[in-house]
Amino acid sequence: MNVQTPFQLVHDPARHQRSLLKSLLIIIFIFSAVIGTINVVTFDSWQIASFNYTSMISAILIGWLYRRTGHLLVASWLLCAAVIFNLFSFILLAKGGAYSLIWITVLPPIAFFLLGKRAGSWLTGATFVSLLTFLFWQMPNLPSTAFSTGAFLNITEVLLGHWLIFRHYEGSREAAFAEMERLSITDKLTGLHNRAKLDSILEMQMAYLQRLDQPFVVMLIDIDYFKRVNDNFGHLHGDQVLQKVASVLSNSVRKTDEVGRWGGEEFLLLCPQTDLASAIQLANSLREQIEREVSTANLTITVSIGVAEINKYMPVTEALGRADDALYKAKENGRNCVMHA
Repeated sequence: MNVQTPFQLVHDPARHQRSLLKSLLIIIFIFSAVIGTINVVTFDSWQIASFNYTSMISAILIGWLYRRTGHLLVASWLLCAAVIFNLFSFILLAKGGAYSLIWITVLPPIAFFLLGKRAGSWLTGATFVSLLTFLFWQMPNLPSTAFSTGAFLNITEVLLGHWLIFRHYEGSREAAFAEMERLSITDKLTGLHNRAKLDSILEMQMAYLQRLDQPFVVMLIDIDYFKRVNDNFGHLHGDQVLQKVASVLSNSVRKTDEVGRWGGEEFLLLCPQTDLASAIQLANSLREQIEREVSTANLTITVSIGVAEINKYMPVTEALGRADDALYKAKENGRNCVMHA
């Protein structure tokens, strides 16, 4: 049985940067094509348009190189270099007029997002110093900043560029935060809730129980002779057994139930609005399914399950203690069985 959990996938901490790089290449390609065409059709400025089309071709080449090599850092530096080249070329051609200087504000978010805090700081700092040096040197020759159609288009394009870049960044940030939150409450090996999350859910369910006084059952599920699997076949087989059992549990319990790894080879299943008879029936179904579907190195895996019905007057520790007592009875009874408190 091939089991795949979310944590069997390779964790790629740079995937948000990769996504941003691809988005920026698309944005630069579209922007360059559109602005180049505007410069040709509206202003008959082939000189400026040539730089726009050069930027468009650069985006294609960088994208091709990145897709071929997968070198994120190299592609990021090339993209930043292309952006700086185009910014300075445009500023020089416009001689600082038509609000062309506003384009320099596009560089910091790109450099910081792609290169990180240190490299982004150095690159933007060096670029700003170079620009200030140019302005100081050319100050007597700079034209007045009269507001024109060209100035309006420059401001509009820059604002739109910032909107697209920061919108993508915010989406990446939210995704990263959601992933961090998921990691903090998830068992890395099995992909189920970890003990901290189960503690939180159990406290919440007990609060509901005290208010609504509905039936509620706790199950402790223990893999039989798990130590033998590790000792005889190695921890890799042990990990696979845990993953397979976790897969059966997560795919077989009801949507209202909560299941997680309690610790070691133990799993905890919380069944709200469930009476003892229904819980025992569910526990036996899970036990039989695990015995039928889970094995390693030709060894059939079984589980022992302790079931405890909880009332609203019990503290959490007593509820878990009852399930643990029932599990101990199941082990004393020969394992591969269900016992209730």
